[in-house]
Amino acid sequence: MSRMQKCLAGVVAVCAVFFLFVVIRVGIAKPNDTSVKAAAISHENYAHLGKAAYRDAYPLEYNSYMKNNLTDPSPTGYGGSMPENSYLIIEPEIMENFKGYKFSVQYDVARGHTYAGVDQINSKRIPPQKGNCIACKGSWMYDKWFKESGWEFASKPFAEATPPYTDKDTVEGTDLYFGCSSCHDPDTMELRVYQQGFVDSMARRGIDVNNAPHNDKRAYVCGQCHNEYYFMAEDGRVNHPFDNGWNPEQEFQFYQSGQAGAFKQDWVHPDSKTPMLKAQHPDFEIWIDSVHGENGVTCVDCHMPFMRENGKKYTSHWMTSPLKTTESSCLKCHDESKEVLIARVKTIHDNNFKLQRIAGLTVAQAHLTVKAAMDAGATDEQLAAARLKLREAQWYWDWISAENGNGFHNPDKCMRVSGLAIDLAHQVIEEVNALVKGTVLPLPAQLPPPPEGTKAYINGQWTM
Repeated sequence: MSRMQKCLAGVVAVCAVFFLFVVIRVGIAKPNDTSVKAAAISHENYAHLGKAAYRDAYPLEYNSYMKNNLTDPSPTGYGGSMPENSYLIIEPEIMENFKGYKFSVQYDVARGHTYAGVDQINSKRIPPQKGNCIACKGSWMYDKWFKESGWEFASKPFAEATPPYTDKDTVEGTDLYFGCSSCHDPDTMELRVYQQGFVDSMARRGIDVNNAPHNDKRAYVCGQCHNEYYFMAEDGRVNHPFDNGWNPEQEFQFYQSGQAGAFKQDWVHPDSKTPMLKAQHPDFEIWIDSVHGENGVTCVDCHMPFMRENGKKYTSHWMTSPLKTTESSCLKCHDESKEVLIARVKTIHDNNFKLQRIAGLTVAQAHLTVKAAMDAGATDEQLAAARLKLREAQWYWDWISAENGNGFHNPDKCMRVSGLAIDLAHQVIEEVNALVKGTVLPLPAQLPPPPEGTKAYINGQWTM
């Protein structure tokens, strides 16, 4: 046998051994990990729509999910999960910008998903809301109401539509709020998107979210609720202004063009008499064209990383800041040190928050400028163009203020949009002052005070 023949024989032998290993590993050997096998979950009293029924079948996932009960500060000082941590103290300009609307009554930093029921049922904003408010608080809206009667529940009084609970003040007593079925089919445990408003809105863009590639669904199960939405005036159903694109300018045009149907505004501002829009946490739209989004890095990769316990690999269901799980969430891809990554995120948060606050304060000043012009005799006709710009300026400020990443999910986009808000608000102030040569008092002197008893966690301590 020649030297060449010997080499070829060696290569063939190695390939044969490798092929045999693959056949044995894939076709014969069984994985020594039973934690992710689908288990039968009881449907009695709708237990499959809650959390507790999954405890024994999926202990690793369940125990990590219950870590969402933790109430501790954010690693960068922004957000956190403490109860009654109010934006009305952290960002006082909110009191003017949302004047006349329920977000000036109570607007707290969101806690973990396990508190979805406790915090919604006890919210001062609930009366007199409708059933559509439960759409993103768990799959009860789909598995109970939508399967029975479509969107009929959306117009029911909130108290009739909400999932049943035994204690409105505890996670255990509100078990049927936001459980495993919110992201998983309770019978197969496959990922699913239940929120029908999102399903329909994405379908208008040609995307079938429940038949999408698995990695896309890892974003859609979060994006179905972490997005901008509104309630259709015709029947109360949830809809999303995605038709024109993912940017706030395109969503604003959706509302302006009549694509939202009979829905025109959320409220009329009592000072400037401007018809206003309230943005809702557009995390999905901010992420989708970010560096992470365009490279297939989804919400789950960072906020729910793979973990190991006793030799078993599982997906963490502690949906928290990646800076609390940096080794698993960030360092699997990034080669910087943990300290460098945290410092980078802190810088992004600092810069975004500063610009966002400048935008919010300038918008508040614009409302007061329009009010001063009205008091000085300016007419609705004279103020029409300025009010339209003010509506748009607050929309851009709120779009950034309402998102949950404090700029990190897409720093360039967030800074750009805050800049748009500042520019438009300044245009309002200049144009209105030119009308009447009005004078407005310094802003801090005119901001409404927060409701009595409101508090916030700032710089490591509680402030009233």
